[in-house]
Amino acid sequence: MRAELARALDAYEQARRNADGGRSRAGALDVLRALDDGRYALACLDALLADEPLPERMPSCFFDDRHGRAVRLVRWAPPGGTARDIAVCAADAVRLAERPRTSPSPRPSPRPGSGTRPASGPGRIAPRPAPESGNKPLLSGVRAPAAKFPEAAPLSAPQPQVSGEGSGGAVTHRLAMPTYRPALMVFSTHERALVNLRFEDGAGRSSRLYRLTGGGAPVVARVPLPSGAAKAVAFQVFAAGGGGSWTAGPAPLREAPRFHGEINGAGSDVVHYRGEPGRGVLRYEGPSVIQLEALDDRLVYRVTVAEGSGAGEYPFQWPGRGYYQVRSAGAWSLSTA
Repeated sequence: MRAELARALDAYEQARRNADGGRSRAGALDVLRALDDGRYALACLDALLADEPLPERMPSCFFDDRHGRAVRLVRWAPPGGTARDIAVCAADAVRLAERPRTSPSPRPSPRPGSGTRPASGPGRIAPRPAPESGNKPLLSGVRAPAAKFPEAAPLSAPQPQVSGEGSGGAVTHRLAMPTYRPALMVFSTHERALVNLRFEDGAGRSSRLYRLTGGGAPVVARVPLPSGAAKAVAFQVFAAGGGGSWTAGPAPLREAPRFHGEINGAGSDVVHYRGEPGRGVLRYEGPSVIQLEALDDRLVYRVTVAEGSGAGEYPFQWPGRGYYQVRSAGAWSLSTA
C-alpha cells in the first residue's frame, strides 16, 4: 500500500515539475500522462484497502482526457457513424446509460480553445472543467497542476504512409491500416528530435500518449497498432522546436528488435523478448517516468511489468517470451538478471 501511495505522490510531483517547465503543447502531454499515472496508483491503493482485485489499467476517457481514467467500455456511435466500443469515465458511462434511445448520440467534449461547447441536456455529454491550481487537491498536500491542452485539429485523408515537416499538432494525420494484423507503426525523423505522438483512439493502449527520442540521434521508433476493426489510425505529432521532417508507416512484427539477454534503446519503443521467464532489470537514464508493458498477441496492452521514476535500476520478473513496450523519455536498457 505504501508503494502505491508513493507512486501516486511521485506522479503528481512529476506533473507539477512538467507544468512548471513551460506551457507548450508537448509539455501539456507530459503533465497529462503523469496525472494519469497518479490516478491509477490511487485506484490501486483503493482496491488494496478494500481487499479487491487491482483495477485494469484503461486509457483516459474517450470524450475528454481531463475526465481522467476510463472505468469501462461502452457501445457508442457518433451521429451518422458506426457503433464501436469506447472507454469512458464513470460519469460519462452513467450519462450514456441514462440517455434516451431516441435522443441524438453524444459528442466528445471539445478541446479547450476550440471556442465552442455543446449544450448539456439529454443525449449530450456535458464537459467538466479542467483542473486548476486552486482546485481541491487530489491528495493531501498535492495539487494537480493546470495543463494547457491542444486545440482540435482537422483530419487528413488516410494514407498508406504519412510524412510531415515538424508539427505543433495542427493536423490530425490518418495512417491507413495494413491488410495484415497486428502491425507496428514505424515513426522516423531525418534529424535529432524529441517527438510526442497522441493517438485519437486509446483502445488497446494504456495511454494515448507516446514520447519518442533517438537519444542524440534521429528517431526510429515502433508503436503498436492493436488489432481491431478500424481501417485507419489517427494521430497528432508534437515535435519539440517544431523542426525536422518525419515519416510514419506500417510494418510487420518482424521489425521489432529481438533479444535474449540485453537490449538498449531510447524513448518509447516495442521489443520482442525471446528469453525465458525469470528475473530482469530495467535501467533508465532519463529524468521522468519509465514503464515496461507486456502486450498480448494482438499487441493490446496487458499489464505493466516494471516502472520507475528518474534514473536508476528497477528489477522485475519477465513473464515470458513475447512483445513488450517501453514508455520513456530517455535512454534505457533491458536485461536478464
